[in-house]
Amino acid sequence: MEDDSENGGGFGWGLVVGLALGIVAGVFLASGPGRGQVENLRARTIELTGSARRAASDPENPIGRAINDGITAARRRRQELERAAHGTREHAAEAQAEVRPDA
Repeated sequence: MEDDSENGGGFGWGLVVGLALGIVAGVFLASGPGRGQVENLRARTIELTGSARRAASDPENPIGRAINDGITAARRRRQELERAAHGTREHAAEAQAEVRPDA
């Protein structure tokens, strides 16, 4: 039967080697070509954000139409729920008045 301490050493060394390689890769990417990639990603994100805002605000764009349809449906549903809640409150008030006719 093998000693358990010998088997556990492989994981520890693997963890140490993995950490070291990760640190080296991180330093290389942060100081070298990674910096350019980060700037490129940042510029592309800003560009896509602007495009998405333009598409959302344009009622002729399918995305803009979908957003406007969703807003309209949400408003309509909210009004339905408010009317139903208001009707429930009136019904509850009538029921309470029937229970207490003196009040």
